[in-house]
Amino acid sequence: MNGFQLTDVQKDALGEIGNIGAGNATTALAQMTNQHFRLTVPETRLLSLDRLPLVTGVALEEPLVSVYIAFRGDASGCLLLLFTRPQALSLCRILQLPPPPDIFNLSALQKSALGEVGNIVASSYLTALASFTGLRLLPMPPGIAVGMSGAILSSVAAFLGQFESHGLVIHIRVHGGVDDHPLGLQLIMIPQLTSLVTILQALGLPLD
Repeated sequence: MNGFQLTDVQKDALGEIGNIGAGNATTALAQMTNQHFRLTVPETRLLSLDRLPLVTGVALEEPLVSVYIAFRGDASGCLLLLFTRPQALSLCRILQLPPPPDIFNLSALQKSALGEVGNIVASSYLTALASFTGLRLLPMPPGIAVGMSGAILSSVAAFLGQFESHGLVIHIRVHGGVDDHPLGLQLIMIPQLTSLVTILQALGLPLD
């Protein structure tokens, strides 16, 4: 299975779902924060999971806050919501929380708030995917990790690598905020390859 390639039609269909799902997610985020957000066109690509730490464009030694949401049901995989240090501090301000001196010292309240943002964004995205495919997709409770970008994403890749060597990455960037509160978080959706087959079949675009 690792040798297959997606057709342009399959990529376009997955990208369009990503667009709509991300649109739902940014709407939910806007309602939560009373801010306006916009998103970039999703990047959809199949890649070796050992390359996952390079997919964000963030330096490997840069601190990140990662909200990890696994999903199960008719398809399985995970969603990652990634915040750089400035983005995490901006979001704390948007949520009217006192910003921490650094992201390695987040309070329980700050972690809970960032986790809830991740939960809302992920659930909105999965709702759009489920409505297109008719699949039952159930998000699990979010987990939060703080550390260097390379270490966090290498850990995610190692965990997913227990099941697959490759994954589909739908990478969406969200921008927004006003005045001195910009936000540029990144959302990455990675289904397991067996689940990718299920998703494409549900869309009427099975693999050859």
